[in-house]
Amino acid sequence: MFDGEDLKKIFAMDGFLRNIEFEVSYISEGSIEIKVPLKENLMRVGDIMNGGAIMAISDAIGGLTVMTYGSVINQVTVNFNTEFIRPIGTGPVIFRSSMVRIGKNIAYVDVAAIDGNGQLCSKSMGTYYIYR
Repeated sequence: MFDGEDLKKIFAMDGFLRNIEFEVSYISEGSIEIKVPLKENLMRVGDIMNGGAIMAISDAIGGLTVMTYGSVINQVTVNFNTEFIRPIGTGPVIFRSSMVRIGKNIAYVDVAAIDGNGQLCSKSMGTYYIYR
């Protein structure tokens, strides 16, 4: 299983994600939590977090959650859905993932985005194809 440094290396290799600051709260098999400070590069008009950034970070954490299982060497997103519940205007933003089900070839992961006030702001479900 990979650790927080591995997670940072993976983000650094991605053209979009490399510009996102974050702190790893925990990584365990089937679960990841990171804290992302609200910075200008993540904000949109109205002084709220950009929805595309929320989805990109959620998808990345969802996919990396699949990779917390030792037999997984890579994954790709098959489907990803996000429900925006309320705008994110305060940070840091917590992104918390949890494995719903992992099979031979497909995994399902939930990801929540929680604002600096502790309120649930978005809920995502990702489906990932697994390479073993």
